[in-house]
Amino acid sequence: MSIIKLYAEDYDPGVTLISNAFIDYFLKDANDAQLKVYLYLVRHISNHKPFDISNIADEYNHTETDVIRSLKYWEQKQLISLEYDARNNLTGIELHTIDEDMINPREPIHMFAVPSSDKENENTDNAGFKETKFSASDFVELSKDSDWVSVRSIAECYLSRTLSANDLQILAHIYKDLEFQPCDVDRLMEKCLTDGKKTMRLIKKAAEEEYTANITNPAINAVMNALGRNGAPSPAELSYIDKWLSVMSLEMVLEGCRKASLAVSASQRFKYANGIFQNWETKGIKTIEDIAKDDENHRQSKETAPKKQAAACKASTSSTYKKVTQYETDYDFEELERQYGLR
Repeated sequence: MSIIKLYAEDYDPGVTLISNAFIDYFLKDANDAQLKVYLYLVRHISNHKPFDISNIADEYNHTETDVIRSLKYWEQKQLISLEYDARNNLTGIELHTIDEDMINPREPIHMFAVPSSDKENENTDNAGFKETKFSASDFVELSKDSDWVSVRSIAECYLSRTLSANDLQILAHIYKDLEFQPCDVDRLMEKCLTDGKKTMRLIKKAAEEEYTANITNPAINAVMNALGRNGAPSPAELSYIDKWLSVMSLEMVLEGCRKASLAVSASQRFKYANGIFQNWETKGIKTIEDIAKDDENHRQSKETAPKKQAAACKASTSSTYKKVTQYETDYDFEELERQYGLR
């Protein structure tokens, strides 16, 4: 068995406390082994002495399997996080402070609600957010995604450790369900660690709060609707919206987004709309009236283009005919017949 380090988010040296929240909300559902394991961790957080699974098993006359099962139970309850090395040996246990979200989950917000699904790997109990339960095969597929590899590397670099199975579930939730790109995860991790939020559970909460703030902004909602999209924009999409709104009125942004939604498929609309806005900037279009004039000029140009093309084609044909006629009349057919003995 490997040696395990034990540490906590918040700890007062010399004091062993069991919170009222633990007694009120977690005690009644835990069995004998689970309670003993949790109390052992809380009591020994002050020792700073390494230990292994066999120490706990011997202390309370349980099997090592019972101890491991109990640790995973508390990890599911989000009271601890388990850390593993590359060989999947347990190397660290982090105790979490019990907060309000653990004992009083936030009610789902209607606008976030995900329709019920028969998929067994989706969980929507967490504040109405879609939270996928990723399987081992899912992570195998994710490992082929270069952005996911970057996201995982960023998280491990900031946390200075190998991510646990629970950590990977949270990170995949942030990357896939909340659609954070590598640059967004980098920014999120930096902000969270600067604010003292050093656990994946707190980082997840910050990511979901950012997602919530995005979708509840009226201007952002209007832009998403104009693009024919539901839900919150991803951080990458939000950067587009922020840029547009910083240089144009909401009315102009909505007009451009509506044009994009009519022109291309949903996956291409952000880039297409951005191209529209860049074209407007080049043309000096700054108001809705300017847009109307540009549309009218474009319409007239489309109507006159076939006429111009027909006239150009007719002129070209006439010129060619004249040249051919000229070439034909330049020959002295009588002289040619004499040269070849035809006369």
